[in-house]
Amino acid sequence: MCKSLVSTDDGSIWEHYACQPKSNSMKDYMRIKVDPPGITCGNPPERFCTLENPYMCSDECDAANPDLAHPPQLMQDQERTGLLTYWQTVTWSRYPEPLLANISMAWNKSLELTDDVQITFEYGRPTTMALDKSTDYGRTWQPYQYYADDCLEAFNMPAKHVRDLSPANITRVICTEQYSRWVGSKSEKSVRFEVRARFAVFAGPRLQNMDSLYTRMESMKGLRDFFTFTNLRLRLLRPALGGTYVQRENLLKYFYAISNIEVPAR
Repeated sequence: MCKSLVSTDDGSIWEHYACQPKSNSMKDYMRIKVDPPGITCGNPPERFCTLENPYMCSDECDAANPDLAHPPQLMQDQERTGLLTYWQTVTWSRYPEPLLANISMAWNKSLELTDDVQITFEYGRPTTMALDKSTDYGRTWQPYQYYADDCLEAFNMPAKHVRDLSPANITRVICTEQYSRWVGSKSEKSVRFEVRARFAVFAGPRLQNMDSLYTRMESMKGLRDFFTFTNLRLRLLRPALGGTYVQRENLLKYFYAISNIEVPAR
């Protein structure tokens, strides 16, 4: 049991709260599953190009060639060789049928987020996606956050920032446009689920008063539960389009690619 000295109208008093275990990166411990079957590129081999060079379609994904394969485990490797590795889907060759992919992450235990979840995309961040969580080992799911270049059109929700939230509604599920608009695939790669900004509502902008947060975790109904999960799931709903409409004459430039997923938790 830990304690914090809190000032009240009647003077300073000690408030007690559960001591917090050390935070760790859960990337090394997660089990990744991608759906639907056949969504990973390379079987059969497939050419693709990029949004910046849409007519230089000389790149290839081939599951039978280790140098050209992009399997799911490359979302959680350490990239110690210095070479960028990433998972990649098939291209959007079946347009206008949606290009949908689910990435489920499981740990077989209950965890609590301690910092931002960060997903690093290559070749452009999705135009539309959602992050879900489960607290019962994947039997049921609930939305954590929605992401879109147009929240009203995609999810019938107004666009919001975490900074718009208050202590009274800090656990509200929002849609953000912050990570979905096209700004080039090289300059902005990350999509975040912002945990630190939510902590800052209670702990201050520099998280200088974490004792206040931990005390609220114990006393505020639903607050700790909001950051608790057993599984996470990314639902990729529409790939990066390069800031324009879908160009049907060249669908080889539309796909998803993820090089890293960071989940800091305890």
